[in-house]
Amino acid sequence: MSDQINIAVKGLVRFSYPAQGGFALSDKGLDVVEATLYDTDRLERRFAYFETLALPSLLLQDDQDFQTGILVGDTFPDAARARLDALVADHPSLHVIKLPSMNHIQAVKASFDALPQAADATHVATFRLDDDDAMHKGTVGRVRALATGILPLRLHDDPFCIAFNRGFYLDTSDREQPLRECYERAPLGVGMALVTGLDTGQNVFSRNHRAISQFYDTFTEVNRPMFIRSVHEDNDSGAAPTGRARDWKEKRLRHYLRNEFGLDYDTVRAL
Repeated sequence: MSDQINIAVKGLVRFSYPAQGGFALSDKGLDVVEATLYDTDRLERRFAYFETLALPSLLLQDDQDFQTGILVGDTFPDAARARLDALVADHPSLHVIKLPSMNHIQAVKASFDALPQAADATHVATFRLDDDDAMHKGTVGRVRALATGILPLRLHDDPFCIAFNRGFYLDTSDREQPLRECYERAPLGVGMALVTGLDTGQNVFSRNHRAISQFYDTFTEVNRPMFIRSVHEDNDSGAAPTGRARDWKEKRLRHYLRNEFGLDYDTVRAL
């Protein structure tokens, strides 16, 4: 069966998209949500995280055979849209997707459907990455390898999840030790992928990432740090680790960030 498997890998980054529902401020109305998301200072901070963490981690993937959508609202400020377009202009696998405000699940599905897909694909692996986080350079390749290896072992065709529950938390309020390694008890969303057959209508956002193993068979890896999860003033939901943590020596951190994420330690700390 493995000779017949061809995984189409698709990612989605939501960039200040004003979805209907899902925000702490959602019940205050769309005008309040947009005013909060599009605040000039907040957008500048989001670009700083995106340009430092999320974008480099997409561009530095060892396996570049994937497509990623960057979802924005149709009311996204013109200057911000021009800046985003410029950042992805030379990268044909990155696509800015503009949608009106709608239900979050509908918007996510429409975004994944808008991404190119090889005609000979047998399965789809949809992954998620927030605009303020980073994933290890081997994430896409690992998702593809695991999916290809797991599929022949399955007893049914239901979707299954691949996740990584070891990585770094970047707490920008901690000036002494902002980067700390954490081993999560539950799957984390950074780089998480849902593997499905074609046209199932399901994707990695179909369930809350913390509870996804209650709904799908889930394979998680804990053998090496695979993500950087940022914690800062603009987090809409709780961003606290759920498992044990430990500190690394600076020299080791510098080496790992440079070689496994392509990131400069001082630049990350400056966030």
